[in-house]
Amino acid sequence: MSEVKVNKISPRSGTDVTLGDSGDTFTVPTGVTLDTSNSTVTLPDGSVTNAKIADSTIQLAKLSATGTKDATTFLRGDNTFSAVDSPAIVKLQTQTASSASSITFTSTYITTTYKKYYLDYTNVIISSDGGNISATVSYDNGSTYVTSGYYYHRIFSNSGTANNSLASSGGTNNSSLLMLGTGDGLGTSTDESGSGRMTIFDPNSADSKFFISEGIIITNNGALAQQYIYQGLITSSTINNIKITPNTGTMDGIFTLYGVTT
Repeated sequence: MSEVKVNKISPRSGTDVTLGDSGDTFTVPTGVTLDTSNSTVTLPDGSVTNAKIADSTIQLAKLSATGTKDATTFLRGDNTFSAVDSPAIVKLQTQTASSASSITFTSTYITTTYKKYYLDYTNVIISSDGGNISATVSYDNGSTYVTSGYYYHRIFSNSGTANNSLASSGGTNNSSLLMLGTGDGLGTSTDESGSGRMTIFDPNSADSKFFISEGIIITNNGALAQQYIYQGLITSSTINNIKITPNTGTMDGIFTLYGVTT
């Protein structure tokens, strides 16, 4: 193998120098430094593969993506940095009742953060056949509860009613907020239970408070029943606590409170 030793290679004419011919390979031995820090190196398109890029070396400023690049955004598939959208419904707390006499959601979860709440109750079973569950609210986080003055209008029907006709009734001074087992009571036989949701509208309002309870149950007569109850409480006081109880005895079930962004 021949060897050429020179200190500098310059073009004989013009400004271009060609090394070798197509197909030739020039090998730079281990330990040799090829210093191009003051030069421009043009590489073929696609020649820098992922394996050639050191980990954790590409910074945000080097990305072509549009949008604000910071700790509050993420890179979308369309090459745009975007803020994370807040979820519309946020689970605040789940409680499981097991032979419980009551379930309470306190001011830790019922706050000024949300103007609407969902209270879901699933697989509710009570110890008293034909009974119901209801709720009372508190202005002082449970020191006292409101036990009068609840307005309500309820609509209900069950699969054993002729022509599935709807029944309705109402009042202006109920002792609690109706939830499940109103009009038709909850059954206690095997597989008889109920589920539903209460919507609580702005418990921090300076005006009247409103609630909608909707539920479906298997009654103490073995029928499928639907229940829809519109309710209100004329008060300017802030509600920060709600307690759920069976009309007598105990209850089982899953109770979950959600905050709803409006």
